[in-house]
Amino acid sequence: MAAGNASASIGATTSSDTTTVTSSATQTATGSASSVTGSVSSSTLPTETSISSGKALEGNGKNTTRSATESAADWRKHPIRAWRARYGRYKQTKFYQAWAKRPKFSYGAYVVIMFVLIEMANMFLLWSVVPQLTYDPTAEDGLVMQVMNGTYHWLANTSGILNFFALGILYLICITVTNRFWIGTAFFGAIAGITAFAGKVKVAMRGEPIIPSDLGFLTGNGGGGENVASFVTDDLHTTINAGVSLVVWFVVICLLLQLVDRRSPFIYCSWRHPIAGPKNIFGLICRILAPVLSIWLMVSYATGLAIPGSRTRELADEVGYVPRLWNVMDDAQQAGATTTFLSLTNVKAMDEEPGYNEQAMKTIAQRYEQAATRINQERASTLTDNTVIMVLSESFSDPNRVPGVHFNTDPMPFIRSLGDVTTAGLMLSPGYGGGTANIEFQQMTGLSMANFSDTMLSPYQQLVPTRPEMYSFNQMWNQACGSTSCSVGFHPFLQGFYLRGANYKKFGFSHLYTLDSDPKITHAGTYHGAVADSGNVTDEEAYKNVVEEVRANTSGNKPAQYIELVTMQNHSPYPDLYGGENEFHAANDSQGVPGNEMGVHSEYAKGVQRTDEATEQFLNDLDAIDSPITVVFYGDHLPGIYTTASQDPKNNLALHETNYFIWSNAASKSHDTKLPEEDAAYTSSNFFMAQTAQQLDSKISPYLALLDELHAEVPAISRASTNMGEWETEDAPTYLNSQGDPIDPKSLSTKAKQLLDDYRMVQYDMTVGENYLQQMGFMDLPKQ
Repeated sequence: MAAGNASASIGATTSSDTTTVTSSATQTATGSASSVTGSVSSSTLPTETSISSGKALEGNGKNTTRSATESAADWRKHPIRAWRARYGRYKQTKFYQAWAKRPKFSYGAYVVIMFVLIEMANMFLLWSVVPQLTYDPTAEDGLVMQVMNGTYHWLANTSGILNFFALGILYLICITVTNRFWIGTAFFGAIAGITAFAGKVKVAMRGEPIIPSDLGFLTGNGGGGENVASFVTDDLHTTINAGVSLVVWFVVICLLLQLVDRRSPFIYCSWRHPIAGPKNIFGLICRILAPVLSIWLMVSYATGLAIPGSRTRELADEVGYVPRLWNVMDDAQQAGATTTFLSLTNVKAMDEEPGYNEQAMKTIAQRYEQAATRINQERASTLTDNTVIMVLSESFSDPNRVPGVHFNTDPMPFIRSLGDVTTAGLMLSPGYGGGTANIEFQQMTGLSMANFSDTMLSPYQQLVPTRPEMYSFNQMWNQACGSTSCSVGFHPFLQGFYLRGANYKKFGFSHLYTLDSDPKITHAGTYHGAVADSGNVTDEEAYKNVVEEVRANTSGNKPAQYIELVTMQNHSPYPDLYGGENEFHAANDSQGVPGNEMGVHSEYAKGVQRTDEATEQFLNDLDAIDSPITVVFYGDHLPGIYTTASQDPKNNLALHETNYFIWSNAASKSHDTKLPEEDAAYTSSNFFMAQTAQQLDSKISPYLALLDELHAEVPAISRASTNMGEWETEDAPTYLNSQGDPIDPKSLSTKAKQLLDDYRMVQYDMTVGENYLQQMGFMDLPKQ
């Protein structure tokens, strides 16, 4: 009867009141459907209601099951509704009801956990920069207890406090970005753990903590991170394995706790209904602001550390922060590894030079144009008519010059004898045990690390990539022949290491031949010793590449070249490759040096001997080529193996002096040239090109005139300072006179001070400023 009434009402509706009557009829029909069974009520309305509520479909008050066809059609038409239906059924299970009662961690518990984990990470980072603290896998205590026992007493020191603050900010970033406490904790622990163990390895190998430029090795931009492990000594593998295991287990436990913890999001937030109520609005605001403020806090903290007088710096100073960025290892130990890392993220190449402008650079350009004109009146040849080969010999130095170290057998008789017939002497290196790319940068550009700010630790990674163009001496050869084909580089390792591949391209080299270049370096053989094989390409093989390049260029009657060779043979570590064939074990009569250290010295000395022999053959091969060739050979730094000698500060100067020579072949007019002792006995790599031009009696550019005059006044410059023969940790350069004695900066002549001021201004223009000088032709050789 009710259904009939509904039909009658609908049928009686007129066009003038269609809306009113239809609404009424619908209400009547709906009400009728709820009380009696009808076609509409049974086939349409209950179906949609049951899906949206997640209950099983019912018909006429009885449980029914849809056919497979109906379910598939429903998933296609309404997948979200269908999923909610199944999820609704799942929520009725006993498993879900039990799982829903799992514990929900409180924010107070989170704070306690954060505090404990920050301090644990703090101890690992403190442990990473102390060489004396090593992991002993045979000890009764495990890795964690060894770290805690060795570092807990530093938590209240400056390093511990500053580390704690920086790590706390990092923890907040991880949590607020992920909005999951345990997921964020996993990220925090992984970052802290990887940093600590990577830092431990770098400290053991290089005596340096992790710095921002090292991230290039991880991303690939800094070069071949996957191959860094090839330099890791065997005794570090147990530490690395234990560290990897610890980090992996920590991450797994955090992921499990994320499942157990009923509080899924750290900050409540409903993205579906962000403004449904005050709670949702407040949660949305917090969800957005929390990560933004955390990141801003970290950026502000890192930036402020490098700015004296900033609020951040004042707060850090109150807990004893005294920056020591000229010695990052000391800084990391005194201020904490995270503080050192963050303070180096805000890097500036040089402090601002007062009075820097285009007119000031014109004045400097004119001054050294006049100097170049005066010098060139006394010189006859053209520099770029000669093929110049720069050989950076990895870690090459005379072991017998190290205090306390002595071999009865001379490991470098040939190179030592060159000092009697050609220019040779000692080079003051800013590095010990590392820093190859910095010495190479000085030699390539004529610039000095001493002029850079304390935060500029690696120009190849921190400076060159940021400059639109960068001057290097090979560009003189490019300009002379009108092509980059006159510049070529060889490095028997990876082109990405220290960004060499990209940097050499910016310098204007036609190609850098490496193990992974296209095409690759031709000769890349390694040494097969009596006991073991070396993974590094030998100097003999490296030299073959250069000789073949020069021969091919000469036979093709092509212009002279600039060739850069960076070797790898004597790179650390120094395992026993030779066994009983190493005569230096018996010839080692060092005094006061432990036996295990003497063994490493002997292995290194054998490598020096092999370099000496390969270099003799190299020069003989070049001597046979009927084209003027000059070789500049130098060791970049001493290897970091002289533990006993390095403990005495009085030995530091000797540990930063390596051997070099400048030699010209028989086809060169300068074959028998030997520069005076005052011009040759001591130098630094930034002066090599000026010395080469002097040996070749070549006309020079205004830039080389500046370097020539500066070298005459201050023969060697480095980035440390000395006092009574001992090196101090002060932000001041070291100057050596022609006898190798430190020069008191206050005693420098007026001319020397003027030259140093001009040199610094020139470097500022080339690395920070507008490159006015290059546009003025300051680097151009006089036209033939």
